[in-house]
Amino acid sequence: MSTIMLNAWLSLEQFLFECGKLPPRLEGLDAAALASFVERQSSECMNVELLLMNLGGIRMILLTSGCATEQLAPLSVCVKRQRLANDKNGKYRFVKILTTATR
Repeated sequence: MSTIMLNAWLSLEQFLFECGKLPPRLEGLDAAALASFVERQSSECMNVELLLMNLGGIRMILLTSGCATEQLAPLSVCVKRQRLANDKNGKYRFVKILTTATR
C-alpha cells in the first residue's frame, strides 16, 4: 500500500509541477488543479480499482496535512458497475468502469 500511495503522490506532485501550480504549502492547493489532475488520470486510466486507491491515498494524505474537505471535492470520479457474463461456476461477475455522469 505504501508503494501505491507513494506513486500516487509522486504523480500528483509531478502534475502540479508541470502545470506550474505546485503550492509552497499543501493548504494552498488549488481545487481546480486537483480537478485537472483527476481529469488527466481518468483519461489515462487502465485500471479503475487502482485509480480509486490512488485518489483515496492522495485524499488521506491531504486531509492529514490539514486541507479542508471542500478543497478536496474534485478528488473523485464517477464509477458504475457493469455486469459481465457469469463465470463457469455460474457466479455473477462485475467490473467497475468510469462514467462521465455528474453527481
